[in-house]
Amino acid sequence: MSYNLVLDEPVNSDLVEEHSGLNFVIEKSLYESSKGFTIDSVKKNGLTYYKILPNAENTDGGGCASCSSCG
Repeated sequence: MSYNLVLDEPVNSDLVEEHSGLNFVIEKSLYESSKGFTIDSVKKNGLTYYKILPNAENTDGGGCASCSSCG
């Protein structure tokens, strides 16, 4: 399963998690179905790299159904 990262403002159906001064926004239903996410960051050469992984693997073979960019 893959997820799209976008810049967006939270709405009532979202959860917000602050990490290193950045707010990460996720739909509550996606958070619940993935059993949460782990956010890891590494600083290298003055840049910060993020890795975001679901705590549960999705086995249905589907993708993000709520995004128009998911072909």
